[in-house]
Amino acid sequence: MIVAVLEDCPAQRDWVTKLLHDRGHQVVARGDGDSFIALLRSQVVDAALLDWEVPGASGLSVLSWARSNLNRSMPILMLTQRDDEDDVVTALNAGADDYLHKPLRERELLARVAAQARRSRHADAPGQELQVGPYAFDLQSRRLTVQGRPVSLPAREFELAALLFRNPGRILTKDALCQHIWGTVDRKYDASLATYISNLRSALGLRARNGYVVSTVYNYGYRLERVA
Repeated sequence: MIVAVLEDCPAQRDWVTKLLHDRGHQVVARGDGDSFIALLRSQVVDAALLDWEVPGASGLSVLSWARSNLNRSMPILMLTQRDDEDDVVTALNAGADDYLHKPLRERELLARVAAQARRSRHADAPGQELQVGPYAFDLQSRRLTVQGRPVSLPAREFELAALLFRNPGRILTKDALCQHIWGTVDRKYDASLATYISNLRSALGLRARNGYVVSTVYNYGYRLERVA
């Protein structure tokens, strides 16, 4: 799982990063709210841990932005010294999934992250439908139609296509795509990923004349774009 951490205290940030990394998670971290929002604009993550009082946009502002702009099922946990009941209610009403008081306890933090990851997997489970332009995904039956025409894709190419169409306009890093499809980050999958992207361009007609393209961000990742 890719976890984004917003924490302005370097020692605390390093501790949380190591803790999560040791449990097999990939961690991206920032020390201020503005750069954290910039991170979320450019990279897909599976969960976010937010300190409240940080430079730039506050953790609460980041929370509100994320709930307005990102997948609403993505787990977001507030990690803060603010323990007043009104603060807790404010954060939960703004969309936080959980609220942990500092000083953080190792086992509790890991358990809360794991619990929210399970909830998110359930929320994103098959049974949803996704419609983007002429592309219609039935995620339960794993069926895809383009302008009403059925298109058959291998399982991993279907997962890749669904992820791209869930995030139009956003750069999806190679690491994020590999983590989603193979469950791990490994450069040995880069060639397979490039092949899958090429296959999708052909199978789904992802060309400018059809309104959607998948562009390559050199040495970084891919982005589904709508072409006017």
